Amino acid sequence: MDLLDRKILYELDRNSRQPYSQIAKKLRTSPQVVKYRVEGLLAGRLLKYCWPMVEYRKAGYFFGLYFFKLRNMDEDSERRLYAYLEGNRHITIIMRGEGYADLILGICAKGIFHLNDVVRELNTRFSEHFLEYDATIPIGFSQFHRSYLSGAEKEAREIAFTGADVKEEQLSENERKVLSMLNSDARAPLVEMGRKAGISEITVREIVKRLERSGIIQSYTILPDHVLLGKPRHRVLFKLKNLNAKKEKELFSYCQLHPNIVHHLRVLGNWDLVLDIEVERGEPFRKIIQEMKYRFSDIIHRVEPTYIYEIGRFRDIPVEYPELE
Repeated sequence: MDLLDRKILYELDRNSRQPYSQIAKKLRTSPQVVKYRVEGLLAGRLLKYCWPMVEYRKAGYFFGLYFFKLRNMDEDSERRLYAYLEGNRHITIIMRGEGYADLILGICAKGIFHLNDVVRELNTRFSEHFLEYDATIPIGFSQFHRSYLSGAEKEAREIAFTGADVKEEQLSENERKVLSMLNSDARAPLVEMGRKAGISEITVREIVKRLERSGIIQSYTILPDHVLLGKPRHRVLFKLKNLNAKKEKELFSYCQLHPNIVHHLRVLGNWDLVLDIEVERGEPFRKIIQEMKYRFSDIIHRVEPTYIYEIGRFRDIPVEYPELE
């Protein structure tokens, strides 16, 4: 991957739905070159897919985040577990890790009772392989653009946010179909979505604009293969103490300015904060955690990192119409 590839990934991270022509203009190259490079990144799996950041509460969903320690796993049981997880569309985040958690799941359900049903079914099938797990409820998810791709460090990066106290919006079937297709591929062409849904390109364009204006779609971003990218993801849990509004703002500003911190999640449960840090393993990661402990020693009570070596799925909501993929 050369500098142009990195700049293209950076632009897609900022807005993965922007046209090739728009990216080309920013990078002073041609749309054909950008298209060729993006197709190469997808073919090489360095770019896994593009997805929309969705305000899931407005779409009628409730979200839970789970951190599992596994036991008694052989190849067959592991294969059965992950086949089940990948086949359950309400499990929208699947991460394999080393450290505090062996498995991290995000479950997006139609309310807290449905969430409980999904977890109960999971326990019924695989409880013999669960040593223990923590459950948290995200109350605020902030995404910071990957400035380490562009080399523009210490900039006040743009923020995409979900988790506000919002009401569910009643979406038509066509609106839910378009949202589902964007959830599968944020770069899906309007014409193709219209053909699959049986509606006109103009109608699809209007629906996309409504979803964006209403705040249901907050942004469009990417899921890279962090290991191939050379910036593995570390999902880090924080237990905080003596937290007040001033200290919380200082910590958030630090995360927003740090080029390797890409996600900031406020959560309820056994933990208070989850950060996704994309940086090399070993000393580079240790330095970031050490710096945070020194700078915020008065509020950081406990830190538990998990190195994520594989992300099977990472979305905000389930794909509601898989037949339209």
